[in-house]
Amino acid sequence: MSFTVIPAIDIKGKKCVRLVRGEPEYETVFSDDPVKVAKYWEGEGAKLLHVVDLDGAFSGEPKNFDVIENIVSSISIPVQIGGGIRSTKTAARYLKSGASRIITGTKAFLDKEFIQELLDMFGERVVVGLDVKDGFVVHSGWRGSTPIDYESALDGLEKAGVKRIIYTNTSRDGTLEGIDCEEIEKLVKSTTTKVIASGGIKDLGELISLSRLEKYGLEGVIVGMALYTGKFTLKEALEFLKKGNC
Repeated sequence: MSFTVIPAIDIKGKKCVRLVRGEPEYETVFSDDPVKVAKYWEGEGAKLLHVVDLDGAFSGEPKNFDVIENIVSSISIPVQIGGGIRSTKTAARYLKSGASRIITGTKAFLDKEFIQELLDMFGERVVVGLDVKDGFVVHSGWRGSTPIDYESALDGLEKAGVKRIIYTNTSRDGTLEGIDCEEIEKLVKSTTTKVIASGGIKDLGELISLSRLEKYGLEGVIVGMALYTGKFTLKEALEFLKKGNC
């Protein structure tokens, strides 16, 4: 898959929502029907969807499995799923339901044996969410902090055999303040691990800047708030990327 825009569907209370910096008190509900939203993004040309069970991320176990299962069975494009995946049983359940990939974050950094077990079982279908605040890894729905800087974390994941990560600057997520292109460039140039970026994308120009990092292993960017608030449409973004890379 060449560099692309990946629409985000965050689910909380069975609704499609967006948060600002992952904070539940700054919640905007965009739809009561996440399945309808998924079908819409597929119709707009999405090649992959990023779906997160926010309730699961906060609680540590899936809370919206039925909704996510319906999403996966209702569309034909791949879906990567995260939020509360802290056991091999949960990972297997999502993959069996038809998910293309599962995303784990919290337990990947709190239990090294867990990530190795996941990789042994599911290989490249395992994606690790590298969620960062002020340069350090955060977990548990971004409410838990660690003393692990993201460079060390990335090095450890690469050595463990992780083939793909999602890098999120949590301080920018949902803010429309702009994604940190310089930091992402630094990151992708420092690793052989494939990277998907997220966190604060605000305009089409940033998409072109990021797309130029594809040669270093940046596969795409997850976009939420900018799409949901109409800063640009998915069709516009995909066409803009196509023209910008001609």
